Amino acid sequence: MSWATTGRETVVLAAYAVGALLLAAQAAVHIQQYITFYHGVRWIGPLFLADAVVSVVVIAGLAFRRWQPITALVGVAVAAGALGGLAVSYGRGLFGWQEVGFATPIELAVISELGAVIVLAAALAADAAWSKHR
Repeated sequence: MSWATTGRETVVLAAYAVGALLLAAQAAVHIQQYITFYHGVRWIGPLFLADAVVSVVVIAGLAFRRWQPITALVGVAVAAGALGGLAVSYGRGLFGWQEVGFATPIELAVISELGAVIVLAAALAADAAWSKHR
């Protein structure tokens, strides 16, 4: 195995790890917001919990090399879905809920979700490219 191969694998594994950290941040924000505010909001509250649970499952899956591609894909979908839901909630509203303002928790969620989408998508692309060269 050459240094280039080892370096590529290290970059891919690091990207999956960073993606997991970003999903953990996203889950933490959703749990904090659920406990603080959204627990009483029909549909939105349970969606916040579901986001956190799925994010934790994805993080666990990212710890196992065999499951990394599929769980990373699910992680991209969860983070992109959360971003999409937020965007819709600022417009027409989502399940009767309309978001106003842009507080710190929303900023943290957007940063972690967008970061997770970018990093996990890059990890998937790099993993696919590296797999061709194995």
